[in-house]
Amino acid sequence: MNDAPSRLSAFLAELRRRRVFRVAAVYACVAFIIFQIIDATFDYLPIPGWVGTTLIVVLLLGFPIAVGLAWAFDLTAEGLVRTREIKSDQPKKPPRPVIGNKTLAVIAVLAVIAAAWSWWGRPGPEAALGGKSIAVLPFINMSADPEQEYFCDGITDDILTHLSKIGDLKVIGRTSVMQYKNTTKRLRDIGRELGVATLLEGSVRRADSRVRITSQLVDAKTEEHLWAETYDRDLTDIFAIQSDVAQKIAAALKATLTPEEEQRIEDRPTDNLEAYEYYLRGNALTKYSYLGGGSQSRLDAIEMYTKAVELDPTFTLAYVALSIWHAHTYYYYTDHTPERLAMAKSALDRAMALDPDQPAVHQAYGLYYYWGFRDYETALEHFNLALQNQPNNSDIIFCIGYVQLPMGKWETAAANLSKAAELDPRSYLSSAYAYLTYLNMRNWAEAERFADRCIFIAPENDGSYPPKAEVYLLSKGDIEKARGVYQEALETVGPGILAGVRSYIEILARNYQKALDIIEDEGFGYGYTLFGRYVTKAIIYSYMGRPEQAAAYFDSARVHYEELIKNNLDDYLVPQYTTPHGNLGIAYAGLGRREEAIREGKRAVEIRPLSKDAYSGTQRILTLARIYAMLGEQDAAIDQLEVLLSIPSELSVPLLKIDPLWDPLREHPRFQALVAGGLP
Repeated sequence: MNDAPSRLSAFLAELRRRRVFRVAAVYACVAFIIFQIIDATFDYLPIPGWVGTTLIVVLLLGFPIAVGLAWAFDLTAEGLVRTREIKSDQPKKPPRPVIGNKTLAVIAVLAVIAAAWSWWGRPGPEAALGGKSIAVLPFINMSADPEQEYFCDGITDDILTHLSKIGDLKVIGRTSVMQYKNTTKRLRDIGRELGVATLLEGSVRRADSRVRITSQLVDAKTEEHLWAETYDRDLTDIFAIQSDVAQKIAAALKATLTPEEEQRIEDRPTDNLEAYEYYLRGNALTKYSYLGGGSQSRLDAIEMYTKAVELDPTFTLAYVALSIWHAHTYYYYTDHTPERLAMAKSALDRAMALDPDQPAVHQAYGLYYYWGFRDYETALEHFNLALQNQPNNSDIIFCIGYVQLPMGKWETAAANLSKAAELDPRSYLSSAYAYLTYLNMRNWAEAERFADRCIFIAPENDGSYPPKAEVYLLSKGDIEKARGVYQEALETVGPGILAGVRSYIEILARNYQKALDIIEDEGFGYGYTLFGRYVTKAIIYSYMGRPEQAAAYFDSARVHYEELIKNNLDDYLVPQYTTPHGNLGIAYAGLGRREEAIREGKRAVEIRPLSKDAYSGTQRILTLARIYAMLGEQDAAIDQLEVLLSIPSELSVPLLKIDPLWDPLREHPRFQALVAGGLP
C-alpha cells in the first residue's frame, strides 16, 4: 500500500534530476512571449495570417517533444549528452546545465512583463485600430443583371454617407473603400490597411420591384460578426433600409447619435425611384470624385442628373450633383463659358431653395465659388457649414484644406489635408495635397511621409514619384537619391513617361548631354515637368554652349505660349507647372528680349499675386526670379529669392546651391549670404 507514494516520489525526483520541470518552464515562458509578440504585431505588419497560426501550432506541438528530449538528454557545457542512469549508491549530481537559475529567472521576468503588458498595457481592438471606426466595403452585386452594378455601388455610397453624418464615428472615405471592390483579401488585412476597428460588408440582389440586402458588421481584428441582418423588401423601402443599417451600426458600436443626426439619417432624398435610378447612374459615371474624371463622362453624368430633376423637381441631391458637375466642366475647361457657370448657379439656387440646411448644398456652394471665381473666403464659409452637419465626411474636410492652401493658412490646411488622408487613406489626392502643403512649409519629414504614401497608393501613376524626388532635392540637394526614385519609377511606369523630370535631374547634375539624350531617346512624355518641352530643350542647349539650337527652341516656346495666351488659357493653372505668361517670359529672356521678358514675368505675378493665392503666387515669383537671373538682373532676381525663402514656398537653400540656373548670381554677395543661410 505504501509503494505507490514512494514510486511517485521517486518519479518526481527523477524528473527534477533530469531537469524536465526546468525545460518545461523555460519552454512555456519562451512560447508565451512569442505568442504575445504574434498577437501584438502581426495584425499591424504585412504578414499573412497563416504565418502566425503556423508558428502557434509548431510551438504547441513542440512542447511534448521538448519534454521528451529533456528526459532523455542533458544540454551541458560539454554539449548534448544522454542522461545517465544512476544507482542508489551514486551521488545524484547531474552535469552542469547550460540553462542555469539566473537564465531561467531572466526568462521568467520577461514572461511576467509580457503577461502584464498583454493584460493592462495593450490597447483593446478598437483603440488599436481607430476607436469607433468603420469602413463600408463595396456591396456585392448578386443580381442576375450585371448592369445593376451602379445600383449596388449606390447603396454602398448612401450607407457610407449616412454613417459620415454621425459625429461619434470615424468613417473611411469612398475613394479608399471602393479600391476593395471584388477583393480577395481577408477582412483583418483590410481593417489593418484602413486603420479601422470594424468593417461593414454585404450584398444586394434586385429583381423587378423587390430588393434583398444583406449586411454584416465585422470586427476587423477577429473577423467575428458583431451584427447582421437581411432585408427582403419592396424597392420603395430602399431608403428605410439604408437608414436602419446606419442606426443599428451606431448602436452596435455604442456611438452617440444626436436627435439631429438621427433626423438627417432618416431623411428620404426622393420619392421617385426612377429619378433615384438616374441619380445613381450619374454618380457611377463620375466615380464620386469631384476632382477628376474624363470630360465625356462628366457631360454624360450631367445628362443623367438632368433627367433626375425632370422626374422629381424636388430632388435636392440631384440638383447638387448637377451644379457640381456644371462647375467642374467650367473649371477644367471642357466648357469654360459664362453659360456653363450660369447653369451651375441655377441648379445650386434650386437646391438651396429646397433644403438650405443640407450639407451637400453648402459643399456645392463652396465648389461653385472656388471653381467659378476663386472666391476662397466664401467657399471656405460654405465648406465649414457643410462640415457642421457631416463632421466625418473626408471629401468636405479635403475641400477645406484644399481652399486653405491658396489662402496661406498653412498650418490648418496641413491639419485638414492630413485628416482627410486619415479618413480616406487610399485617396491619392488627399495625400498629394498634404505633401504639397508640408513641402511648402519645409517640413521635410511630413512631406516625405506623404510622398511615400503617394507611391504606395498609386505606384503605376507617373505623378507619384516626383514628390519623393523633390523632397530629396529641396531638403538636401541630394541628386543621387532623387535619381534613384526615378530608377524605381522606370520599373513600374516605363521609360518616356517621366523623361522631362529625369532630364531635369541630369541638368542639376550638369550632365547636359545625358539630359538631352533622355528627351531625344524617349520623347518628353506627359508627366510632371518643371518647364515645357521647348523651354527644357532650349535651356539644355544654352548650358551646352549651343546658342543657335537654344534660340530655335526658345522661339518655338514663344510661339506656343503666345498662342495659349491668345486663347485666354492663363487663368487655368495646374499647381506644379508655371504659367503661360511666365514661360513666355522665359522664352523671351532666352531670346534676349529683355523688356518683353520682364513684362510677361510681372504679368504672371499680377494675375495671381500672393495676396490672392499664397501657393501658386510663389510659383510665379520664382519664375520671375528665373527671368531676372537669365537676363543678368542680379539684384532683382535676389529680391525675389529673398521673398520666397522668407515664406512657405517650393524653394530651398540646398536647391539654390545646385541649380545651374542660378549660376549668374553665384558671385554676388547677397546670393552668397542666401546660400550660407542668411535667411530662414
